[in-house]
Amino acid sequence: MKSSNIGLALTSFSLICSGLCCIVDEYILAQLSSNILGNPAQQWPIVIGLMLLATGVGAWIAQFVKEEKTLKAFISIELTLSFLGGFSPLIIMLSYSYAFLHFKLIFYGISFLIGLLIGFEQPLIATINKKFVGFRSNISMTISLDVLGAAIGTFIWIKFLVGKVEIYHAAFMVTLLNLSVALLTYIFLARHSSKEESGGSWMAIVIALVSIVGLCGMFFSGRIADVAEQQLYTGQIIHKESTRFQRVVLTKNAKTDDVLLFLNGALQFNSRDEHMYHENLVHPAMTHSIIKKGKHASLDVLVLGGGDGLAVREIKKYPQVEHITLVDLDPAVVQLAKSNPDFLAMNDSSLFDSSIDFYPLNLRPNSKKEAIKMFKDEKNAEGKQELLVVDSVEILHADAYTFVEDMAKDSQKYDLIFIDFPDPRNESLGKLYSKYFFSRIQLLLDDNGFMAIQASSPVHAQKAFVCVGKTLTAAGLQVVPYHDNVPSFKEWGWYLASKSTDQLNMVQLNQSIYGMDHFFVETDYLTPQKYFANTIFGKDILDNAEQIEVSTLTNPVVYHYYVTYAWKSF
Repeated sequence: MKSSNIGLALTSFSLICSGLCCIVDEYILAQLSSNILGNPAQQWPIVIGLMLLATGVGAWIAQFVKEEKTLKAFISIELTLSFLGGFSPLIIMLSYSYAFLHFKLIFYGISFLIGLLIGFEQPLIATINKKFVGFRSNISMTISLDVLGAAIGTFIWIKFLVGKVEIYHAAFMVTLLNLSVALLTYIFLARHSSKEESGGSWMAIVIALVSIVGLCGMFFSGRIADVAEQQLYTGQIIHKESTRFQRVVLTKNAKTDDVLLFLNGALQFNSRDEHMYHENLVHPAMTHSIIKKGKHASLDVLVLGGGDGLAVREIKKYPQVEHITLVDLDPAVVQLAKSNPDFLAMNDSSLFDSSIDFYPLNLRPNSKKEAIKMFKDEKNAEGKQELLVVDSVEILHADAYTFVEDMAKDSQKYDLIFIDFPDPRNESLGKLYSKYFFSRIQLLLDDNGFMAIQASSPVHAQKAFVCVGKTLTAAGLQVVPYHDNVPSFKEWGWYLASKSTDQLNMVQLNQSIYGMDHFFVETDYLTPQKYFANTIFGKDILDNAEQIEVSTLTNPVVYHYYVTYAWKSF
């Protein structure tokens, strides 16, 4: 009776562990796939679907194992799973670095094999378990405990693993569970079985060897992963971390001192030419706003994305800016931008609130509002050049979609809105380029307000670029597209938008910029004439634009255009 209870407890534990390891292994491989290949909306269902298919195949194959060999087969499966599951992230990362041409074959092959082994083990557990319970109870117990394990695994993944533990360490944690199941099964069940059924002393030796290899792998995995990941980048990795939302990597070129930021493997900026990108994003809209509202206006600015602080750096050059609200989902990016010395040198510590440095007529204002009032006061006109009003920056970590919707409900208004999201490479990002989202942006804009948004490449992602413009127009905004050559990104595009119903108004504003000798603030690259030239396109870019659809929440075609057609040529 005691032996029966121990056996029942052990098979119950094995079933829970099986479900837990199965779901966490699927999450690990799906996360790894999206980190390396990008496009998580596609990679997650591919990996999980492939592993579920393999699980079914494994369960079908298990029927051919003879009953007297079930115990030995189960222990062997657990040991194989512990080895392959623990080392799979390292194998995949190394294959991407050193065997790129065969990477997908290796990656999906490993995913299928792990799924096959997981499917193989469950019927074996059920076969062992029927010694302790009846047929009906066995089926119910197998299904319910496996599902319970999956639920526990999901909770552990969300609460304790994703964004908190490196993915290769998480894999070895799962390995420990597989090893513990193999060891406990051998200790408590094998001793009641024949040597042929349990594998005898040879199985004990194999368990010991796999345990030693696993512990060594866990100890050295960080170094191996560092070597593998470094091969993916030309510069030396100076910072890396996995957050709840993405993989963040910062590199620095030893020869040129160029600093590059990558999110999930996609380049976000290169310090060599990021000013070309951010000056194009910021200064046309800022200049239009000041021309429209006057040099002494007080501007309230919203920045969506841009947690690196580089767009904020350009915005803070304008004394007219009273307040900046920055909304970025990932706190890790903002923290990096506020703490890394190379980052701080680039963004000029723009994400920190600064004090007012100079004051007119030797008078020190008691508050920022008083300083702004003094700046606007015509009586202090002679001292205006001595006044530097530095804007207040409010940083919020929230989903931009939810934030914009909430602010629109509260009838909040902004003079300027800058949107610096990643390209719409997945459906989650696609909703941020939808007609509905842009219609909420339109509600947030002041009647004389302006918005600027990056819109990927008009050459390499032409359909997606045109789609963004048509979607903005469908949301009730007047738009002007413009483009420039940013070496790190090749030809890149933006849209300037306003609520004005007079399209000629935008054209006239662009013409007035062309007549300026320089912008209202210092720039390193962009000039008014260069911006005006950037608004001119060849007829091939906007050709056949009528065939491009508007992107909506229910039909995010901008994501389809980007994934299907972007970066497929040149």
